[in-house]
Amino acid sequence: MKLPSVLDILFPKRCVNCGRLGAYFCSDCTKMIQIILVTEAMCPMCERPAIDGRTHPRCQTQYSIDGLTSFFRYDGVVRKGIKAIKYRMVSDIASSFVGLIPDSSSHNLIQKGSGFVLVPIPLHISRLRERGFNQAEALGMHFCRRFEIPMVTDVLVRKKRTVPQVEMKDREKRLKNMAGVFALNKTPPNYVVLFDDVFTTGATMRSAANVLKRAGVRRVWAVTMAR
Repeated sequence: MKLPSVLDILFPKRCVNCGRLGAYFCSDCTKMIQIILVTEAMCPMCERPAIDGRTHPRCQTQYSIDGLTSFFRYDGVVRKGIKAIKYRMVSDIASSFVGLIPDSSSHNLIQKGSGFVLVPIPLHISRLRERGFNQAEALGMHFCRRFEIPMVTDVLVRKKRTVPQVEMKDREKRLKNMAGVFALNKTPPNYVVLFDDVFTTGATMRSAANVLKRAGVRRVWAVTMAR
């Protein structure tokens, strides 16, 4: 039997949804999580159904995202889990959250030897100082351990501090909000898994992918924990 750690005794884990002691995602609340099925994959450009989440040929441009994989619906337990990571600064939830991803949900490029390298969406330096960590990087670290793919964290930089996307309801404003936000910090790998916590309008991913593609990246596949 595994004994509890000192941290578990001093700071006991509570379910992010119901508050029950023992785990960040209790067994009852885990059953409420809605997994996005393969048949529910969508094109990241027009947000309409697409096979395997690949960008439709009619939506594809020279600098667009090549596809999207998301694992959970952004509501209920999942929404509370992501908010706990972001705003309550409970970064160790990341390991438990990534552990919820079903093996059947992973795309064939998200595996050891695929040639893809995970690049987390960066925070602006001022927000990183406030929060103390980047939630996309924290989740990405555990994601890479599980799926055995490498991660680099210094390819992109966020050169402008923007209004958080969740605070903006208008789609057009979200798109304008992310224009020219990212810049290249070093030569990127040829194949990138662009990773973030949530896909909403896709403005963040599209802006980052544009910078990567203009730098010569051959394929950029977006992966998010939820949408």
